[in-house]
Amino acid sequence: MNDKIIQKLRKIRTPYIWANPQNCIACWKCIKACSANVIAKKVFLWHKHIYIKNASRCIGCKKCIKVCPESVFSENIPDLLKSLLLKKGVDISRINADIGAMS
Repeated sequence: MNDKIIQKLRKIRTPYIWANPQNCIACWKCIKACSANVIAKKVFLWHKHIYIKNASRCIGCKKCIKVCPESVFSENIPDLLKSLLLKKGVDISRINADIGAMS
């Protein structure tokens, strides 16, 4: 898989969850709920959302999924992202292996 794609996926993926930062309303409830310090704030003027900072530290507790009022987090790859990756020829079944190999 393309290194550029892998780097982008690392900001929205852990071995247990996917994040869709476009849905984020910057309430930061997920950051407070995550005791493993996996999620971080992206704040630049009016551009505010979360990103995955330490994917390897995620323990899969899914507290972020439970506390998020906007369904930013899910256990499965979002359909839109999946279709975009397939159009680019990315083998979806290899995502975890490829991201892990680049850690």
